[in-house]
Amino acid sequence: MASAVAAAVSVSPQGSLDLNQPGFKKEILGTKLEVKYLCSDCKNLLRRPLQAQCGHRYCSHCFSKIISSGPQKCAACIQEGLYEDGVSMLESSSAFPDNAARREVESLPAICNNVNCTWKGTIKEFEVGHEGKCQFMLVPCPVCKALIRAIDRDLHNERECPERKLNCRYCKLSVYFPDIKVHDEICPKFPMTCEGCGRKKIPREKFQDHIKGCGRCKVPCRYAAVGCAEMVENDKCLEHENKFLAEHLAKVWDYIQRDIKEQKDLLLRVGSLSVQGSSTPGHNALPVPPNDSTKVKEILQKLDTLDKKTTTFEKIVSVLNGKVEWSSHATEELMKQLLAAQEKVESLTNKVRQLEFTLGQKELVLAEMGTRMQESEFSTYDGVFIWKISELGKKRLDAASGRCPAIFSPPFYTNKYGYKMCLRIYLDGDGTGRGTHISLFFVVMKGITDALLRWPFNQKP
Repeated sequence: MASAVAAAVSVSPQGSLDLNQPGFKKEILGTKLEVKYLCSDCKNLLRRPLQAQCGHRYCSHCFSKIISSGPQKCAACIQEGLYEDGVSMLESSSAFPDNAARREVESLPAICNNVNCTWKGTIKEFEVGHEGKCQFMLVPCPVCKALIRAIDRDLHNERECPERKLNCRYCKLSVYFPDIKVHDEICPKFPMTCEGCGRKKIPREKFQDHIKGCGRCKVPCRYAAVGCAEMVENDKCLEHENKFLAEHLAKVWDYIQRDIKEQKDLLLRVGSLSVQGSSTPGHNALPVPPNDSTKVKEILQKLDTLDKKTTTFEKIVSVLNGKVEWSSHATEELMKQLLAAQEKVESLTNKVRQLEFTLGQKELVLAEMGTRMQESEFSTYDGVFIWKISELGKKRLDAASGRCPAIFSPPFYTNKYGYKMCLRIYLDGDGTGRGTHISLFFVVMKGITDALLRWPFNQKP
């Protein structure tokens, strides 16, 4: 008997997934709870129940925990006032698996108590296929320890965990999420966009090289050191320098004047220090500080630097003067060419206007001739006119829809110098005949021989 109980405690019965668990939570029960289904220790639904000698049932896990330090008195018997010596003792030799209770419990209806989960089944199905596998159960994040749904684990690890590590998608360096924005500011592979040419996805490490070679990137003017604050495209640097040559010369001149003034001030200070150093004690000279010799050396070094700068700027001014002269001559030549071009353009414009006027006159003549030819082709001069209307079905539909309600025939005449007439037809009818009849009207038109004819028109067909 003892070996059978030990086997029941230590070996998982058929269909069990893990015996090292307390009973099922009462919240999963999908029917009315009865006390007989509860473990006497954990007060949850029995999981792999064992029945003690006294008749109380325990989960296998709970029973093993109670007797782990030896036989124990049954707490349920004591609580219920049913304790009996020798009977109310919990020990492995007197307990046995209660398979009837197990089958009864495992056949009870169950639901999942995790929020938003709609799973339903039996407790056995819950244990075998759903417990510990529900996508809506809360599990701790291994990094930040926050409770998250199992279905959201990947999303949390990739996008939401504040302590997660990410690989920079540009340089592949592993970076903590809070530092990713800071890393983007220094990442050598981060894609940059050139504001000049619009080229995108230039790695930061190659961006400076691109700026130097890109003709549309804006860079500081070469005369920025003397006060020019313009940002100029690489391709337009020479144009900018030629356009603002006078301004640049003025800035260079002001810069040289400031340097000369600084030189004079330094010379005065050196002279003052020299006088103080050569004074004798008998003349009540001022005490010379011990660091005067160092100051003198510094001032002399500054003077030497300023001399070199002055020489350099004098050379720059000489070159710029040459450029000014060349630019003035080039400007004069360009102005002459511009005036000649303007005169030529004006002459050509006048010719184009004349040609357009002539062309317009000819187009009017051609249109008039075309009308006359059409009239002569279709017109008759005996008062008899046969009108052939093509695509009658389409034109009748157009008339019914209102797109083209009336059609006019070519003109015809009663005789060569007679009255000019035409016909107007409404294929879908007009007035009271609309939609039921075809309406045909006789139209007298203005002709070139009307002055020779009798009016009003009173002829009859």
